[in-house]
Amino acid sequence: MCEIFANQPQESYEPITRNIRLNGQSTSIRLERSFWAIVDTMAEEEGVSTPTFLSTLHSEVLEIHGEAKNFTSLLRCACVKKMQLITLNPNSNLFVRSAETSKKLKNFFP
Repeated sequence: MCEIFANQPQESYEPITRNIRLNGQSTSIRLERSFWAIVDTMAEEEGVSTPTFLSTLHSEVLEIHGEAKNFTSLLRCACVKKMQLITLNPNSNLFVRSAETSKKLKNFFP
């Protein structure tokens, strides 16, 4: 029953910490490699670097909610939401990506 989950490559859930600047403040974000692949793809889709994408998202969260409680969890949920949108409408243009990014994602989502 759980083979599809238990049999995934261990590197797909390896935690990766990236040091970035969110709106001028240095911080680090720790996500599993699979989530970073999705975040990088979302940034690419927006035509910006991953740090710029994260800063923009962080600013939008602050504007809407006044604070960014557990931004890392928000990123994971954003990744899940993105994958749900793709699943619901696989023919949409929601996930434009380069061949290189497609290859990265395929390693984690065969």
